[in-house]
Amino acid sequence: MLPPEHCLTNLGPEHVVVEKVYNNNVLLGVDRSGTQMVVNARGIGFGRRRGEVVDASSAQRYLAEGTYRTAAIASLLCNATHTQVRVAQAIVELAQEELRIPNAQRMMLPVLDHLVTAVQRAERGVVIDFPLTWEVQQLYPDEASLGRKAVEIVDGALGIHLQSEEWVAFALHFINHQWDGKGLSRTVTMAQAISEVFAKLEELWHVEINRSSMSASRFVTHLRYLFARAADNKQLSRIDLDIIGLMSDRYPQATSAALEVAKSISTAIGDELTKAEINYIALHTSRLYGEVMEGDD
Repeated sequence: MLPPEHCLTNLGPEHVVVEKVYNNNVLLGVDRSGTQMVVNARGIGFGRRRGEVVDASSAQRYLAEGTYRTAAIASLLCNATHTQVRVAQAIVELAQEELRIPNAQRMMLPVLDHLVTAVQRAERGVVIDFPLTWEVQQLYPDEASLGRKAVEIVDGALGIHLQSEEWVAFALHFINHQWDGKGLSRTVTMAQAISEVFAKLEELWHVEINRSSMSASRFVTHLRYLFARAADNKQLSRIDLDIIGLMSDRYPQATSAALEVAKSISTAIGDELTKAEINYIALHTSRLYGEVMEGDD
């Protein structure tokens, strides 16, 4: 508790009362509304004592949210260099500008957390696998492009060479934020499901699909829209043509594969697909099959 002589309501809007000093740059404070926050700025904690009033107008303030409680936030900021914090802030500002992400500042802690870990890996020469590289590139090209820019910013500002695939992790943070709190797990589930769909098609058709081809990219786009409709409970409810019936004579392998694809997607979203959605899958698998088998990529 704060000393009783302090009346928080008398504080200015930019001032906080110190509750705990973590290091010269990080402290725990309380504003005039009684809200506890971690405050970060160069030298803001130097020589401070509990109960002092500090001007935090030039500082970054972080509120506990989700997995980031005050102790975790303070630990992260203490382990990050001042330059790393500035670089993470620059990445967040770029994301807000290029992706028009609302409340982008809420990404600051996850981005900084990843940045610190990625730098540590680079310094130790540790290389890890990023299994969703292709899926993220195909599903989220804008976020993928920004992820690559983030890696370039880090390399240039910190004089270190991150593993080139680190862009995938940055991109996933941008994607996660845009899902509006629905969670990174849904993004990863979709990406994994699409990867499994391609593996299933290759198995059924006995062919290797060039996942960077225009045909594969178009197919991924259709699946992405399907996932979006299913997530919003807006699956297609009717279709005037029996596409499976029409296509089964010309491309029986493609229409039978559509049923397998539908099963995989139903499992991923935890709901049955409508007949209309399955018919549209058949339309797209038939087109993909024809292009893959005829080499029209």
